[in-house]
Amino acid sequence: MAYNDSPPYSEPRQTNRPQTLPGEKIMAEVELVFLGTGGGRFATITQKRRTGGIRFLSKGLNMHLDPGPGALVYSLEAGLNPQRIMAVLVSHRHPDHYTNAEILIEAMTRGMLKKRGIVAAPHSVLFGNEETGPAISRYHQQIPEKVIEVKPGVVFHVGDTRIVATEARHTDLDAVGFRFETPEVGDIGYTSDTEYFEGVGKAYEGVRLLILCVMRPSGNPWMGHMTPEDAIKIVEKVKPEMAVATHFGMKMIFSGPNREVKLIKEKTGVPTLAASDGMRLRIGEKIRVERAKRKQRGLEEYLKRS
Repeated sequence: MAYNDSPPYSEPRQTNRPQTLPGEKIMAEVELVFLGTGGGRFATITQKRRTGGIRFLSKGLNMHLDPGPGALVYSLEAGLNPQRIMAVLVSHRHPDHYTNAEILIEAMTRGMLKKRGIVAAPHSVLFGNEETGPAISRYHQQIPEKVIEVKPGVVFHVGDTRIVATEARHTDLDAVGFRFETPEVGDIGYTSDTEYFEGVGKAYEGVRLLILCVMRPSGNPWMGHMTPEDAIKIVEKVKPEMAVATHFGMKMIFSGPNREVKLIKEKTGVPTLAASDGMRLRIGEKIRVERAKRKQRGLEEYLKRS
């Protein structure tokens, strides 16, 4: 179903979108599968929202972004063969972003038997820091064809897609976001976990789709994370065709992501939606949204079971 309830605009938004000329074939599609939309310790522990990350798919692209707990199981449930993955990207060293990285690397390398694929992650994930060891073992780093240490400004490619690591400010000081520059459908931005800071939106200017990790509800800021008020400032700067909020913590879940995210759309005029587990975005000439049939458990059911 096409998401087309955006208000009329006096002029088209300037986004990095490949143009289709008369007589050319219709633009190819990139599909994003949200295998999890939860974030933070308690959303992860309870799986009130899943934490499997996001799968990027196109004719020449298959990569997994931030494979937290459940990434393998939810991939299989969604009919996504993990052995076809070309790259595993991890934005920072927190369990809701990296926990299934090693098993997906094993799948990508066909059981660690074939030197294949790319792993891209910051220093804390690959080497650890003063508080923790690496999140991906040296053993698992030996088999992929490339292991790339990312920091803001680092550029690499997965297939024909150019990927730029962007600045994030989080409790993991090595955290990054990503900008995906696809030849098929234009650019997609992913903030990862970050607090708002002056200039954060600049790295995403011109993207068609902006994915924001909005963990906290309005009026409940927390260091290193984003609220709808923070997201508004970024979306106003970037002005994408569509914005998607994801990575909801328990306070956000209890408050109601749809209600919270509605504020972003009202303040910016940009079509904005709250991601749901299993949701698929198909990005082509238009951005289409397909919601999974699986319903989220309600708060009352959660409280009965807790």
